[in-house]
Amino acid sequence: MMSAHLLHVTALLAQQAPAEGMVRITEWVSLSRWPGYALWGAGLLLLGALYLSYRAVRGAPRPVVVGLLILRALLAGLVFAVILEPGVRDLDTTPEPNLVILAVDSSASMAEPDGASGRPRYDGALAAAQALYTQLEAQPAHRPHLVLFDDAVRAMPEAPPATATGAGTVLRGPLETADTLARGKLGGLVLFTDGNDTDGLLAEDVQKLVEGLQGPVHTVLAAQPEAFRDVAIDRVLADEFAFVRNPLTFQVVLRHRGFSGLTLPLSLAEDGQPIATKQITLSDTDETIVDFTFEPKTAGKHIYTLSCPPRPEERIVENNRFDFAVKIIRDRIRVLQVAGRPSWDERFVRRLLKENPSVDLISFFILRSPSDNAAASNQELSLIPFPTRELFTEQLHTFDVVILQDFNYRPYQMGMYLANIRDFVTKNGGGLLMIGGSLSFSEGAYDNTPIADILPVTLWPGPGHIDEERFTPRLTKAGRSHPITQLGDLGRGDDPFAQLPALAGINLVRGVAPGGEVLLSHPFLNADGEAHPVIAVREVENGRSMAILTDSTWTWSLPHVGAGGRGDVHRRLFANALRWLIRDPELSRVQVAAEQSVAFEGEPVDIEVRTFDPKYRPQGDADVVLEVRRLDEPGAEPVVLRAQSGADGTARFSFDPPAAGPYRVNARASEKGPIGSDVDAFVVRKGSLEARHLQPRDGLPRALAERSGGEVVGLDEATSLRFEDHERRKVHRQSSRPIWDQAWVVALLCLVAAAEWWWRRRRGFA
Repeated sequence: MMSAHLLHVTALLAQQAPAEGMVRITEWVSLSRWPGYALWGAGLLLLGALYLSYRAVRGAPRPVVVGLLILRALLAGLVFAVILEPGVRDLDTTPEPNLVILAVDSSASMAEPDGASGRPRYDGALAAAQALYTQLEAQPAHRPHLVLFDDAVRAMPEAPPATATGAGTVLRGPLETADTLARGKLGGLVLFTDGNDTDGLLAEDVQKLVEGLQGPVHTVLAAQPEAFRDVAIDRVLADEFAFVRNPLTFQVVLRHRGFSGLTLPLSLAEDGQPIATKQITLSDTDETIVDFTFEPKTAGKHIYTLSCPPRPEERIVENNRFDFAVKIIRDRIRVLQVAGRPSWDERFVRRLLKENPSVDLISFFILRSPSDNAAASNQELSLIPFPTRELFTEQLHTFDVVILQDFNYRPYQMGMYLANIRDFVTKNGGGLLMIGGSLSFSEGAYDNTPIADILPVTLWPGPGHIDEERFTPRLTKAGRSHPITQLGDLGRGDDPFAQLPALAGINLVRGVAPGGEVLLSHPFLNADGEAHPVIAVREVENGRSMAILTDSTWTWSLPHVGAGGRGDVHRRLFANALRWLIRDPELSRVQVAAEQSVAFEGEPVDIEVRTFDPKYRPQGDADVVLEVRRLDEPGAEPVVLRAQSGADGTARFSFDPPAAGPYRVNARASEKGPIGSDVDAFVVRKGSLEARHLQPRDGLPRALAERSGGEVVGLDEATSLRFEDHERRKVHRQSSRPIWDQAWVVALLCLVAAAEWWWRRRRGFA
C-alpha cells in the first residue's frame, strides 16, 4: 500500500513550516500499490536475471564481464525503482508531549499525621503533587495527569477530597493505569503514597509490572518510616480445627517498628475469658514470629483473642489485639460399655469401638457377681467385682455415651443407680444405647425403672419376651433420612439393609415410646399394631437414647459374598449412632452458620439457620429465635432477632454489629414444641486491613524505583524528579509527490538499456 514501505533513510530534511510551532519533515517513501509479496517476487526475478546474465558471459575477458554486469545491475535497479514508485512525503508535525501520571494515595492510612510535620500525609502528598503538576504544565515536552488511587484508580476531581478514606492501598492499580494510558509514551509515573500496600504485592512481582512502561516510576513518600513507632499483631496462623484436651499450637506474627528488643506479655483469651499469657521479646527486624500453645478444654466453636498492652509511644492501639475463631472438636468420644456376659455381639461391638480412633472405650463384661464365692482363687475368677458405685456416681459424668449390652442390673445392686443414668441422659445431655440379648430390656427387668422412662420403646413386664426366628429387617420411612442409617457408599438400592445377612432373634416390646422413631422394623412381627421395631431412637430432654433389639448385628461385620459387601456396615452403623448420641453438631436438627467468619466494622453479617424435622428433612414454618451476644462484654444484653423458616427449612438474618469484637450466635427453633438449638461465632475487626496497619513502608517503592530507573524522595524533593522524553511528534498534515515518473528517469532507463544491448551485441553475446 502507499504508506507501507519506508525507504532506508527518513527525516532527510526538516524545515520550518508556516504555522507557528509546526515543523515540516520530509521523507522518502514508496508509493507503489503492489503488495509486499509482489515486490519481493519482482526483486527475486531481477536477481535471477542477473545470475543468468553472468552465466551467459562467463567465458569473456574479465573487464567485459564486469562491465556488462554493472550495466545490467544498474538496469535492474532502475526497473525495480520504477516498480517501487519512489516519492517524497511532507509531514507537518508538532512535538507530542510525554504523559506523566501523578497518582495521589487516598487510602485511610494517608489520613494519619506525618511524624515530622504533624499534618495528614494526604495533605502533604496532595500539595506536592499539585506543585509538580504546575511545574510540568509549563514544559511542552510533558503533559501531567493527576489521579487518585486507593483500591481503585480515578481521575482527580476539580475539588479534591478533603481527607483520605479509601479502604486499601493497591499500588499495582496506578501501574496498570499508566500502561494503558501511555501506550509507549510514558514520561514517568509518580506515586505520592506512604507505601502501605494492602494488596499483597511482592517485590519480586514488580518487574512484570514495570517492564512495559518505558518510563521511570518515582515514589514521593508521604511519611518517613523511621518516625513511626508501633506494635501490631499482624496475623495468626492457626488450623480451623483442633481437638479437646490436645495441645493446640499456632503462630503469631507481630509487625513492629521502633521497639526492637522490647519484652512484653502476649495474652490469650477464650470467649472473652483469659486463659494464658506468654512473655515475648521483639526481634531486631520489623517482624517477630512466636509460637503459642495451650490445651482447649471444651468442644465447640470458640473465639480466641490475642492481645498485648499498648506502649505510650505507639501511634495505633487497635492493632494490639487480634480475634480469630477455631472449631474445637472431640478427639475421643468417651464410651462406657457394660456387658452382662461374653458373646459374639459384645466381642464385635467392643472391637469396633476399640479400633475407632475417635473413641476412648472403658469396657466391662461381667464374669463375677456379688453372689460368687469370694474365697475362690484369682485363677478361677478372672475379674474383680463390678465397680458399680465408682462408675455410676463418681465417673459417670466423664462419659459421653453409656452402652448397656445384654446386661441385667439386679445381681449388682444397681437399682439405686439407674436414676443416675436417667439424669445423665435427661439433664447432662448424655447418650444411652441398650443392645438386645437374653439379659436386656424386659429380660433384664428394666420395666418400671428409671431406664424405661428414657428408652425409645415400651417394655413388657417380666421375662419371656424373645422371638428366636431369623429375619431380615426393613428400612422404615424415617430410617431413609435418619443419619444413623445412612450407609453412604456401603449401601445399594432403596433398602440396603435388605441385602445384608439375616438376623437371629429379637427382644419383644410393647411398642414405641412417645417421641420415639423406628429406623429398622421387623418384616412380620407387630407391636402395638405397628411393625415391630428393630432399631429405635428417641430424644429425651437434653439427651438421646437408642435401642437395638437384637444381639446378632455382629453378623454385619462379616464379609458377605452374596451381597458383595466388605463387612463395614456394622462399623458404619455404630459410628453413626455414636455421632447422633453425642449430638454431633453436623447432625443437629437446628444448624446455624454465620456466612462471614471475619467481618469488618460497618459490614453486616449474614446468618443462616436451617431447621429439620425428626426425620432430618427440611422443617418449614418453624419459629426461629436468634441471640447475638458480645463475648468480651459478659453483662451486655444480647441482640434478639426472630424469623420463621421457609419451605426449605431456612431462615436468614442480617445482623449489623454495633462495634468490633468477638460475637457468639445462639439459635433456637420450635414448632409445636422445641426442635433444638445450635451455636456459632464470628469476629468483627476494627476497620479494614488498611486501617489496622498504618505503618509507612518503603520496601515496594524502592523495588519499583530500582527496576524502572526511578527515585524515592521526600515531599520537598518532588519537583526535582526527572522524566523521559521520547521525542515523539504528532502529524497534522501530510502530502506525497512521486519522483519516479520524471522524463529524466525514463531517459536514463532507456540510455542504460541501449548501452548494455550495444555492448553485448558488439561482443557477440545474445
